[in-house]
Amino acid sequence: MLIAHITDPHIGLDTSLMPGHPGTAMALRRALAHVRELSPAPRVLLLSGDLSNAGRARDYAELRAILKEELPEQASNGPLVLAVPGNHDVPDTARLMLGDLMPVADDAPAGHACLHVEHGGLHFIGLDTVQPGHSYGIVSEPQLDWLAARLNACAGQPVVIFMHHPPLVTGITAMDACGLLQGTAPLGRLVAAHGAVQLIAAGHMHRPVLGALGGAPVVVAPSSSHQLELSLRPGAPLACRMEPPMIGLYRWAPEDGMACHFSHVESFPGPFPT
Repeated sequence: MLIAHITDPHIGLDTSLMPGHPGTAMALRRALAHVRELSPAPRVLLLSGDLSNAGRARDYAELRAILKEELPEQASNGPLVLAVPGNHDVPDTARLMLGDLMPVADDAPAGHACLHVEHGGLHFIGLDTVQPGHSYGIVSEPQLDWLAARLNACAGQPVVIFMHHPPLVTGITAMDACGLLQGTAPLGRLVAAHGAVQLIAAGHMHRPVLGALGGAPVVVAPSSSHQLELSLRPGAPLACRMEPPMIGLYRWAPEDGMACHFSHVESFPGPFPT
């Protein structure tokens, strides 16, 4: 199975101060066109939050329209698309407008857009790290209890967890200050106890970042819109860069486990025989 991962499209963001930016809608279209052209075709597409820049209904309607126009329907060999909210989103509005892309579990904790979908031999569990009114995220106690029950229900079976705020410290201090500020340690204990979590996929950092938690890899995909300057100098101010956009692309097989790649959206010269 191939899993594509797009994050932080920020539909509706004013990009006029970013020279060369095609606009968030076009940037997302290009990323989705890249997904569409991959062979073999990804069977799942994860969208890990900040779908809209301001949580407006019209932005979610535009995102849904873009997905419909750029990707084949699942019944026509298109991917299963699953989404969780980010700190720029309004989760209730996102759920209302995106419907089946955010199939919140019947037993999800109140006020949390948590989901659990089994597909192709993998259990996809989405966590809602949004703390309304704040840019930082948390995994709350009710979510941890819900996750524990879900992991117990699929004991011994492979799991992918996806969320917006990554459960790691990157060294980009301004972003770490608004990262996942609560729940990382108990989440790691649940992951370790389950023992078959193949991947934790996240966004928020607008950079490709790799880490680990509870014995599982943590992969932060870059934004489809724009990236943040990579500066590990303490206290460095945030700045944007128009780096070549990439998506996360993860290959999973029961006999091999998970291999994680970043795939460039733009075309480059080649391939050339070696």
